[in-house]
Amino acid sequence: MKITVRPFLTLRPVMRNLTSIEWELDDITLRNLLDRLCEEFGGDLKAQVFDPKTQDISDMLKVLVNGRHYTTLDEKLETVLQDGDEISLFPPVAGG
Repeated sequence: MKITVRPFLTLRPVMRNLTSIEWELDDITLRNLLDRLCEEFGGDLKAQVFDPKTQDISDMLKVLVNGRHYTTLDEKLETVLQDGDEISLFPPVAGG
């Protein structure tokens, strides 16, 4: 099955300036996908995705699955992804 990951803003440089990544994966949860992304793109990405104290998703990062924040999904990070799912990653945004 194909999963698409779309990083935005400050995550793009950390992810080799890719606007989207398509992976062929079978039976993977959202948590496992995020772990794999951190393995692929290294410590700078991991520092933005996971809280170093708790190893949970950083409160600052917005993770959407098909446009829905992962916390609104029944299984949250343990949601098993489906063919065609699109994962969007948004870092904190500031401005005025």
